[in-house]
Amino acid sequence: MWRQFRKFSSSSSSSSFSAKEKKWDALIIGGGHNGLTAAAYLARSGLSVAVLERRHIIGGAAVTEELIPGFKFSRCSYLQSLLRPCVIKELELKRHGLKLLKRNPSSFTPLLDGRYLLLGSDKEHNYYEISKFSKSDADAYSRYESQLDKFCEFMDPLLDSSTPETLQGSSHLNTRMRHKLQNSAFWANCLRRALHLGQKDLLDLMDLLLAPASKVLNNWFEADVLKVTLATDAVIGTTASVHTPGSGYVLLHHVMGESDGDRGIWSYVEGGMGSVSLAIAAAAEEAGATILTNAEVSKLMIEDTGRVHGVLLADGTILHSSVVLSNATPFKTFMDLVPDDVLPHDFHNAIKCSDYRSVHCLLK
Repeated sequence: MWRQFRKFSSSSSSSSFSAKEKKWDALIIGGGHNGLTAAAYLARSGLSVAVLERRHIIGGAAVTEELIPGFKFSRCSYLQSLLRPCVIKELELKRHGLKLLKRNPSSFTPLLDGRYLLLGSDKEHNYYEISKFSKSDADAYSRYESQLDKFCEFMDPLLDSSTPETLQGSSHLNTRMRHKLQNSAFWANCLRRALHLGQKDLLDLMDLLLAPASKVLNNWFEADVLKVTLATDAVIGTTASVHTPGSGYVLLHHVMGESDGDRGIWSYVEGGMGSVSLAIAAAAEEAGATILTNAEVSKLMIEDTGRVHGVLLADGTILHSSVVLSNATPFKTFMDLVPDDVLPHDFHNAIKCSDYRSVHCLLK
């Protein structure tokens, strides 16, 4: 696995020269797992694609590094569950080396008096564990999980759908009509699913999405040890508390993931989280994508008409393409990489005032 990890650690001079001479169909700034996924799909559709990674290794937030000689660490993300199953299947990531190790038990909560709550994938064992503190909670727990599963089934197709967007600028009639049809199809699908869910469950879902997690858990359970254990999923990855409105969504967010078809199960990744990025990169390269490391983008090349025609690297190299995707943050992309006076003032100001203090990664 380490030899595979080193495969992407540096770009050769011949690769750099080839990239400089070529007119690419698409350039992707950043070799994080999202950028690599975009490269894989674009390359599979027959386009010439190059990924430009600033660092000497790929992976971004999903990376494994030897920080101490002989010891490799997942530096940021540490568990896998939210990578969409369709991506794992379509890119054949298991064939490219992705191996998931399901986390079981899922939580261990010790108490000062020597008692503990141990939860995992075995429903009978969970019932026994919760019963040690509250028979009522043990009975309610299966209903709680069933309701969350029902809400996940409602949300699942939406996660794989193209979200409706506002069409910017002037466009041809055909483009506007196609845009309206796509948006209408999205909202029609939402309405059908809402009607199927039913009024009571829909109201409960909205309450879960908007309410503090503490309110949700207090409505279901009485034992503090169970509520505290479940509340962890409502605050981890955020700077919010369980009393923050909307933290109920984060609770649901952690149940929406799955591993090998098991919903709400989080998995460790053999080889660390960098193995996720390596598997996606292997799929991208197999489809024909080029991945360059030590290739820091310093600026997007934009014509007077506002159309992009490539990127300028930190070493002075210009790579040409009429399409550039960015795996960097919106702030980095639009404030640092896009030249001044290109973006509308309102958009520029909105990006400038973006708040990143409570970001939550795709992979966790």
